[in-house]
Amino acid sequence: MRDISDLRQRQALPLGAKVLMSQNRIREWYEHFNGDVYISFSGGKDSTVLAHIVHDVYPDVPMVFANTGLEYPEIQSFAKKMGAEFVRPKMMFSDVLSKYGYPIISKEVSTSIAEARPINTKSTFRREEFQGKRLNQKTGEICPFQKTKWLPLCRDTQFRISDRCCSVMKKSPIRQYESKTHRKPFIGTLTDESRLRELAWIKNGCNAFDKKKPSSQPLSFWKEQDVLKYIKDNGIEIASVYGEILSTDKDGYQYEAMLGIECELKCSGCQRTGCIFCGFGSHLDKDNVTRWQKLSKTHPKQYEYCMGGGQWVENPDYDPTAPKMIGEWQNWNPKKIWVPSKKGLGMKKVFDDCNQIYGKDFIRYE
Repeated sequence: MRDISDLRQRQALPLGAKVLMSQNRIREWYEHFNGDVYISFSGGKDSTVLAHIVHDVYPDVPMVFANTGLEYPEIQSFAKKMGAEFVRPKMMFSDVLSKYGYPIISKEVSTSIAEARPINTKSTFRREEFQGKRLNQKTGEICPFQKTKWLPLCRDTQFRISDRCCSVMKKSPIRQYESKTHRKPFIGTLTDESRLRELAWIKNGCNAFDKKKPSSQPLSFWKEQDVLKYIKDNGIEIASVYGEILSTDKDGYQYEAMLGIECELKCSGCQRTGCIFCGFGSHLDKDNVTRWQKLSKTHPKQYEYCMGGGQWVENPDYDPTAPKMIGEWQNWNPKKIWVPSKKGLGMKKVFDDCNQIYGKDFIRYE
């Protein structure tokens, strides 16, 4: 049985050993499904490294890019240059936000808020998380993963919050591709990006053969520094939006690779290149210039569309007969909610409300 110490041991391996281990996981996956596999290609640096390693072993494995329209233009151009097959969602992003909610804080928090808010469903489990009352069913002890910090965000804001955008915009068109081709994916995610990914690795390892939707994450035990070093060592082309890969010391000064200076590798441009308008992790950006501030300079049209616009609409789920409280739980039941408009997504309002709750520099976007 795997545990967190097994993951830490693998994360501590030298890069050469990690490459060999990843190649073994790739071969196992390919052979298990008789070559009916594909690379889920995001255009980012992690999936670019994944594609390089997979194609070193099996050059003909196809790449599939979910063209949501939310990526940096440079990412879309790079995916096309790399020869990825494009698949597209059926809904517009603005419609997804209106129907399901804004992606904010993290997938885990957004999911919990979306499940805790509905009045006419039993959401005791999620509500206890926000109230600090969730218990471990086996031991009866308080669960360590409470969400009391996010109770005001859940209770006091007048916009929907959820993580459904990723499912609708990316996962749905990918699933349609899988249903059509019966291929199983290689995915370039790393466990050090979230606690949920660590837990998934502990449960399934790199190759999740027994999941309802099987998937392989052969780089999952790598760290970001491994990815950047592999790119530099192998001279791999990555999307131009990343800029150059430079060595950065503890004071933030950048160098070309030099002996005798203890540095970590960092991109001079974007550090991450997921969906441009995704709010996940915005509160964790502690760089002198945040990704939103960079976006305002490098892609001003996308920035204005993201922050501008928005409108108040009637809440279709408003229930005038619902009680204000269920025990100690205050129902989320606003008459009107904030949603995107034709002029933009209205995320300035979302971030402003978060900053009003958690402090003016909680999310820096201006």
